[in-house]
Amino acid sequence: MNPGALRSSRALIAAFLLGAATVLGFAPYGFAWLPFFSAAGLLWLWQNAAAPRRSAALGFAFGMGLFLAGVSWVYISLHQFGAMPAPLAAIATLLFCAILALYPALVGYLQARFDRPIAIRQLLLIPALWVLGEWLRDWVFTGFPWLAFGYSQTGSPLRGYAALTGVFGLSWLVWLCAGLLLALARVKGRSMA
Repeated sequence: MNPGALRSSRALIAAFLLGAATVLGFAPYGFAWLPFFSAAGLLWLWQNAAAPRRSAALGFAFGMGLFLAGVSWVYISLHQFGAMPAPLAAIATLLFCAILALYPALVGYLQARFDRPIAIRQLLLIPALWVLGEWLRDWVFTGFPWLAFGYSQTGSPLRGYAALTGVFGLSWLVWLCAGLLLALARVKGRSMA
């Protein structure tokens, strides 16, 4: 395996793990700070992706981690309560998560297509695209609103904004804060060099 392919595999694994870790930000775990860091990690991976297709793959990996870790109850519902054979329930759950992961993949692809400074993409474009993706996921095919980033903030200081912005506004704030967190890390990295 060449070094580029190894780095590529590691980035995909990192994106998957970041997505899976994000689930700990939601109830019942309630580590509301975690989605900020997982989103910042995905932003960093996207920033270092060479092409829009690569950004889409990273978004897809993040989405697979998020949804496989976050909607395991779909498998339980299909298998235990729906009496679906375990292999079939596992395949159906995997396909369901893959369909949901297309939304983060689309965000990754679209943000990489915009030839703008990284700060504009991370502070304006990506939060807006992510929220649009969540809204579409909530609306298309009767919707699946679970795991919108805003729901992770019900126990955080941002919860006060929910009455003004709703869950999508909270999601936008999470991604904005993640972009600011990454920008701060970039500035600190430059000042230390």
